[in-house]
Amino acid sequence: MEPETESSPEAAGISQTAQDYIDAQRQLEIEAREILPYSFDACTKPLGPLRQLIFACMKCTSNGSSPAGICYSCSISCHGSHGELVELFSKRNFECDCGTTRMPGSCCNLRKIQEDIPAQANSYNQNFRNLFCQSERYEAESELGTMYQCFLGDCCGEDWFHDRCILGSLSDGSADFSEDDSGDIQGFPDEDSFEYFICWRCVSANSWLLRYAGTPGFLEPVVRREVADACPGQSSDAAISRKRKANDISSDDNSAKADSEPAIRAGGPSIADPGASIEAGFTQPCTIPHNERPDLANMKVSLFLRSDFRDHLCQCVSCLEKIKNHRCLLEEETTYEPPLDSDAGESIGHDSLLDAGEKALSTIDRIRAIGGFIILTGNAPLPLLC
Repeated sequence: MEPETESSPEAAGISQTAQDYIDAQRQLEIEAREILPYSFDACTKPLGPLRQLIFACMKCTSNGSSPAGICYSCSISCHGSHGELVELFSKRNFECDCGTTRMPGSCCNLRKIQEDIPAQANSYNQNFRNLFCQSERYEAESELGTMYQCFLGDCCGEDWFHDRCILGSLSDGSADFSEDDSGDIQGFPDEDSFEYFICWRCVSANSWLLRYAGTPGFLEPVVRREVADACPGQSSDAAISRKRKANDISSDDNSAKADSEPAIRAGGPSIADPGASIEAGFTQPCTIPHNERPDLANMKVSLFLRSDFRDHLCQCVSCLEKIKNHRCLLEEETTYEPPLDSDAGESIGHDSLLDAGEKALSTIDRIRAIGGFIILTGNAPLPLLC
């Protein structure tokens, strides 16, 4: 029987399979760069408190340990293989906990440290336990509708809320919401009519906000039904829910980006420094109603703000005194983003292991290449290639 040559159909077929495998892996690399476009070689803890993307590793915070949050880079470089990551999206004034005593037994691979002191100013809510909304539930594969992040967050910790939970449910926990032909929930504001949402808990803790309800820059208040804390909206269908961030506008407009170095960019309209205005004795007549909407007393009220709400905030001394403790109301926040991966803009696969493997396949004889591919895919024991 004549030995198989590289031109035989069998060899050509397996060789083509090797090239198909490389092409498939390169496509995965392209998709990975689209999903993870930023460099993940530096932990953000040395930068201090930032508004940044935060993740929680359920594997490293199980068994009753303290809740902890990790930055984008550590979620990949230190916890990417744990398989139990929860994306919390943006949290303000937060320092990465990776490599600190809040995560015992977990070393930060980027800073090469394990028992660092965690930031005392970090704030944690139920999200760090993979619990969301008043219902303490979020199941991506069975949710129906949209979740909204509270913009103010000083009471709820920038929690996420189901649209149906914002409206409330019946006392038995069942839903009683009708939808129009477009799927919008009756009684819930049109998604294009507002930019920010403040939950009823934060409004209750800052009742002065009710004075703005229905004024320019603010929609009419949405009153939550007086009900048990049940969460409607679960669906047996595989309807995928989506989360809309508190400031979910174009990432080019609201995020701090960097092409080669980390950066924080200020942007958006802002009010004059309220502290300076007050100290200077700046006076201006109040421009909003003086009462806090007695018709809404003892009700769970959520507010929806338009993108230009800052243009309509009252700047009298009394109002500025209340607003100054909430910088997000005064000026558009910046969200830290790591520098873009230096390879992201280049040809995908440049200097990658895939290219190295492809070059190696082209420089060895066909039989050895086939054997190497079999080893690579794990479909056979190690062949003798000597």
